[in-house]
Amino acid sequence: MQAKTDLVIVRGPDGKPVEFSDVTTLMGNLGLFIKSEDKLEMYVWENVLYLKWTDIKARESVWEEALAELIADAFDDEEYEWEEEPSTQTPPPTPETTEAPKDKDDPNNDPYAQ
Repeated sequence: MQAKTDLVIVRGPDGKPVEFSDVTTLMGNLGLFIKSEDKLEMYVWENVLYLKWTDIKARESVWEEALAELIADAFDDEEYEWEEEPSTQTPPPTPETTEAPKDKDDPNNDPYAQ
């Protein structure tokens, strides 16, 4: 989503906050692209600290896009594929399970024997 943003605060390469005023921003999967008159920069989402919109059209556009994304995420079938739950019924004991448990420390006990 692209919008005219009044104030953007991001964490710069040196780790200190950097402020941008009256810039065009583009929100993408990789992060936030910030376009000013003399440059274009991209910051990953982990480094985006604050965004502010005061223009009514920008606010409405950003709000509508955020709502649409939330609704789409809520109905995303791929993310919520349900797997069948295992049966809660316990199987009847087999002759192997009714035997007395063998000592794990016994050197003659071969756990891989059939």
